[in-house]
Amino acid sequence: MISNWNYGDAYLRHPCDQGEIAFADGSMAKSCDLTREMPDFMKRADLLFIDPPWTQSNLSAFYAKAGLICEIEYPAFLEALFERIAQIAPNTCYVEIGKEYLPETVISMRKLFHQVTFYNSYYYHRSHNLCYVVRGGKKRPRARLDGLDEEEIIEWICKNETYSCIGDLCMGRGLVGVNAFKNNKPFVATELNHRRLSVLLEQIIKLGGAYKKV
Repeated sequence: MISNWNYGDAYLRHPCDQGEIAFADGSMAKSCDLTREMPDFMKRADLLFIDPPWTQSNLSAFYAKAGLICEIEYPAFLEALFERIAQIAPNTCYVEIGKEYLPETVISMRKLFHQVTFYNSYYYHRSHNLCYVVRGGKKRPRARLDGLDEEEIIEWICKNETYSCIGDLCMGRGLVGVNAFKNNKPFVATELNHRRLSVLLEQIIKLGGAYKKV
């Protein structure tokens, strides 16, 4: 299967379909399937923000855009995601999710974190695109983030949360990584689709960063 989703052909300028990527500031990234593997560098993260697929159709579309066939049912994917979060054991974790699996996400977060809450949010700066950002942590949240666009929430987290390294298991085109870089904080990331991950590499280069393939 060949994907027609090339994301501006960044993958031709910054290919990352094999091996790990090491950035000059100590950040790390790799294109891989989180249900099958997780690089050890992900355990460096003491803060997570993850925007995974929200439904079975969404999950299947993510695999299709990566030129892959989805062979996992959504409940099993969600279980695998939280197994990875448990392995990383961050102090604080944010998971963005839609309405359909909000209850399951909250329940899974409560198994890992003492304090769990969620915020009403939206995406693409369109108020009718509703979603939720579930936060789990050892302490109560310091800010009220209700009603903010997901991008604004990520910007606030990268700027204001207390952390040494932020991680994202579904980095996509790099919103978390770019905001961490802008705040002089390292990040670690995995992403199923290497074409999407290449967009992050290109953005970091444009911001003055550098990387090498490991």
